[in-house]
Amino acid sequence: MVGPATVAFDITAVTVSTAVPGAAWALWFALAWRRPEFAESLGLGRMGFWLLLPGALLASFALLPITPVSNDLLAVSFAGAVFPLAVGLLTLERFAPPLRRSVVRLIVPLASETLVLLGLVLLADAGVLDGVASGLGLAVGAAELLVVGVTAAAWTVAFVLFAPGARDASGRAVAGVFALTNGVLVLTFVGAVAIPGVGISEGFPYYLLPPMLAGVVAVLAAPRLFPRAEAFALPASFLAGGWGVVLGADVLRQPPLYGSGGPVGLYAIGGAGVLDLVYLSGFLGLIAAWGAHRLLGRDETPVGAPLAATPPAPSALIRRAYVRGLDGELGASLTDSALAVRSGALQAHRLLGRPDPPPGRPWDGLSVPGWVVADTANLERAARDGTADPREAVRSWLTARELVRLAGALSRPRFASIGERLVAFLIDAALLGLVGGAVFAVIVLATPGGLVAVLSSIAFNAAIYAMVALALLYFALGELWTGATVGKLVVGIEVRDRSLGSVGGLAALVRNAPLLPAMTFYALGLSIAVAVSLRGYGPGMTIAGLGLLAGTLEVVSLALFVVVGVAFAGGLGVIVMRLTAERQRIGDLWAGTWVVRRVTAPRGPPTAAR
Repeated sequence: MVGPATVAFDITAVTVSTAVPGAAWALWFALAWRRPEFAESLGLGRMGFWLLLPGALLASFALLPITPVSNDLLAVSFAGAVFPLAVGLLTLERFAPPLRRSVVRLIVPLASETLVLLGLVLLADAGVLDGVASGLGLAVGAAELLVVGVTAAAWTVAFVLFAPGARDASGRAVAGVFALTNGVLVLTFVGAVAIPGVGISEGFPYYLLPPMLAGVVAVLAAPRLFPRAEAFALPASFLAGGWGVVLGADVLRQPPLYGSGGPVGLYAIGGAGVLDLVYLSGFLGLIAAWGAHRLLGRDETPVGAPLAATPPAPSALIRRAYVRGLDGELGASLTDSALAVRSGALQAHRLLGRPDPPPGRPWDGLSVPGWVVADTANLERAARDGTADPREAVRSWLTARELVRLAGALSRPRFASIGERLVAFLIDAALLGLVGGAVFAVIVLATPGGLVAVLSSIAFNAAIYAMVALALLYFALGELWTGATVGKLVVGIEVRDRSLGSVGGLAALVRNAPLLPAMTFYALGLSIAVAVSLRGYGPGMTIAGLGLLAGTLEVVSLALFVVVGVAFAGGLGVIVMRLTAERQRIGDLWAGTWVVRRVTAPRGPPTAAR
């Protein structure tokens, strides 16, 4: 009979586990939207929110196989592991610059330490530590925990005392993160268990303890660990929480999952997606750190080096001016209207490859009618003088809206057309399809049995996940390294930020996350079509072992599935591009990016369409 205490405990565990993701997302949203400058200065801004909430949900089918282990296959989930771990590392750019050096300083010693710890765990599993345990009067499991804990502690002390550059501000911050990560690693290793055929589990409420304790310790030790600013304890807690759990559980507790003699399995680090502890632990550390930060009454003003100014979007300024006018803030509405016009004119200069105009003369160098200059001057005067007349504020807003539209008409030739972007995507999709189709064909031909055996094989399903993941990497890395994929290079377009600079790694991931549903349709349909083509739809349908002519109807149906699925996902992007003044799809709006033609400026003076 189950007692009331057990029922109450189970209900509490389920409730908390269900509530944690929502609380984590609400926290990041509050931080990024209610304290935007503060959040951006910590590396925890809005792009991180877009990647870790909708981006992670869309990446559910993106698993990247790493290596075969015994008869099983180990993979890593983009949603549950890659995205949160990458966001954590990118925060180093803010609290331990420069980014590349700090990433190397942190990852290299963590990787070497983990290899040593993994070797010790393997020795323990092989029974080598049994003699040590009996000599110390310890149980075998306790000896393993002791060895891992002592080794991690020694590694941490050695890193803090002897690591190159550990005395400067960035080096001290990296050393602090290293120590916090090792603390989470050891505590997670203590509480995690490997269940063959299932994966790695950590019980409630223990799994809350390691990352949240790291968050509290980070805030208390912030004056010494983060000399640049105590608030950097927040991103450090997010980083240490995620990396400590992935190393302490998903790496060090992996060996018992293999060699059990059971059926072949696909084990994914972060495989539970947004419900995985790797994903949630960074958030738990951040929740605890922000709570402790606020309880101690510490400042929430922007910290660290000044952020590069991002040109404001004229359309966003016009919307803000409208909202402020409705709220009765007439002076602020006039100011935003004037700012929107200046921003639109300046944006036109930059997109057309013209030098920035002199102050107070935003339309110099652009071919516009004289009334544009006069209306802009009147709008600037009204913004300086202010008004208490709602009709004056409305007239100014309407004038500003038309001038912003005019600036957009001047800028529009630089933006890539929907047709150009579609052609580029089709070229990229064809390249991915050729590679993916070849891999699927090899797997199908190498798998014994009929179609059912192929479709249920681990290798075949892992290849589907891998194609989705590699498609994301193809788009993101191409735009990060060169600003374009192969398709974009052929068409002559590229991805840029709002300053026409190169996109960063986080922006590249964020803007391409919405492509994942289309890539999922593509990978599913292509894989099954290849399997049906080569193996036949049923018994007796295979021709010469290849089945090239078998299942034609099924292949056509699957092709329609791919076309309809990709077209539906892509159609939403086309609709958004049609509705936005700068031809941005959802990913561009999240990441603050443009897709522009490579030419710097059209010949002759630009003219506005009327």
